[in-house]
Amino acid sequence: MAVVTVVALAGGAAYAWRGKSGCNGPPVTVTVAAAPDQAAVMTAMADAWRGTRPAVNGKCVAARVTSKESGAVAAALGPGWNEGIDGARPDAWAPESRLWLLAAANRPDANAVIPLAESPSIASSAIVLAVRRPMAEARGWPGRTVDWWELLGAFAEGRTWAQFGHPEWGGLRFGLADPTGSTASMHALLTLLDRDNDGKLSDAEFAGSVGFAQMVTDQATDTKSLMDKAAAAEIPAAPVFPVIERDLVARGATDPAHDFVPVYSSGGPAYADYPFATLTAPWVDDVKRQAAGAFAGYLRGAAGQRAYAEAGFRGPDQAAAQPAALPGDRGFRPDHRSPPRAPAAAAVTEVLGKWAALERPVNLLIVLDVSGSMNDPVPGTGATRLQLLQQAAIRGIMLLNNQTSVGLWAFSTKLTPTTDYQELVPLGLAGENIGPVPRRQAMVAAVQGLTAHGGTGLYDTVHDAYLKVQASWRPEAENFVMVITDGRNEFDDGMTRPELVAKLQQANRPDKPTPVLAIAVGTEADSDALQEISQITGGRTFTGRDVNAVLQEIVLAFAGRLPR
Repeated sequence: MAVVTVVALAGGAAYAWRGKSGCNGPPVTVTVAAAPDQAAVMTAMADAWRGTRPAVNGKCVAARVTSKESGAVAAALGPGWNEGIDGARPDAWAPESRLWLLAAANRPDANAVIPLAESPSIASSAIVLAVRRPMAEARGWPGRTVDWWELLGAFAEGRTWAQFGHPEWGGLRFGLADPTGSTASMHALLTLLDRDNDGKLSDAEFAGSVGFAQMVTDQATDTKSLMDKAAAAEIPAAPVFPVIERDLVARGATDPAHDFVPVYSSGGPAYADYPFATLTAPWVDDVKRQAAGAFAGYLRGAAGQRAYAEAGFRGPDQAAAQPAALPGDRGFRPDHRSPPRAPAAAAVTEVLGKWAALERPVNLLIVLDVSGSMNDPVPGTGATRLQLLQQAAIRGIMLLNNQTSVGLWAFSTKLTPTTDYQELVPLGLAGENIGPVPRRQAMVAAVQGLTAHGGTGLYDTVHDAYLKVQASWRPEAENFVMVITDGRNEFDDGMTRPELVAKLQQANRPDKPTPVLAIAVGTEADSDALQEISQITGGRTFTGRDVNAVLQEIVLAFAGRLPR
């Protein structure tokens, strides 16, 4: 009986394929956990591949595809995979993007099973912004190409749709699916936040990130939810949001009445590159490893690439093998290319962690020192401490995210008949109004109107501010008091330092942590007292001789980056 043997290389693994007479018995089946958007086409390819009777070392092999969100696999992958909770244990993983491999590899228990260097791409798809057609037309499409940096930049500068002929639409609404589960959102954040692609967020990038966070008006657990919301909304309420190009192709085929136009980036985020990772896990033996490599080779072959192209995917090189699947009349650009972007595993964790910090709810009371010493000039600046503080505070106020509940006090001595402080702006969400005035605008006006006089009623003010935040404590938020001062307590009629310490210890509640963050401006500030106050409450104190450096810390503290 003749036996035909063909040796092929697929994903770095050699395997032997025998003719029909050389492969008998039930196949050894490799389980592939595939991202939902490619699960159907990969399943069809698995069926077709099985029809070719593939074999490894004389054993029949096959592939079984399970559909599982990439974020869920990234969270569960490792030696402790629980089949009762997480489903069938995969031998290979095919997420939408290599970013998921990096995110998982940053976990020590998952790192050992992920072959980052041996995970070939089987397809790709651009990351685009989904824009409702009338909105794209208002920006000049299809007569001109709309770039997403241009689109976001225009609205980041404070423009509204009035500048584009539609005052009734108001401002731009930007939607973002949860980046811990959305490939498009994760790519968009890496590009928008880490502009220089160095894997870290500089202070300037962090401040810019807060500005972007303020633009996010619509959030959802996944991209499909954003699509549904944007499709159902009237145009003024329809958000623009990042999405994988292929998902937009599929959406248009099922919902042409609410057509979205894809807006590409001229220098923007990388594309989803659909890697195929054969896991280096204890349960993946040599036969399964070779079988998985062979299946990856089949997907990268002519039949697999044709099937992926027909489903709206691009090839691994970003080329559109079937341009008709990306119809130009709907705004798709088959000739588009995105520059490569290969962050390290730590960079993915860094950016996602910083974004979580930016978006976290915060309940913050800002307490500013306006005692007479704030009139002292700062050498080399031509300005007083108060003037520089006002500049820093105004910059910081503009960086407050919409989830921040914020209030503003000023203090010196006897600013009211009964207190050393005065409430300038009551606690409330930064993104809401105080009557007809936006809270940020009210805070800026209050800061601009500050004058410096009197002594420093530090201890009584800290005590009352601490109790105020405790009384307004939000269980879902990070609650703290930020005290900015250049002096030491000078109010002899108030409580002493030991009395303040005792009262803070008595008021401290483990179930309502309320740290005091203190920023000492200049060398005359009582750093020792501030350090003790911070330590008791679980906060910290930043001190520095350079007033300008301290003021920069104030700006970043407003944004949510606590002093180092």
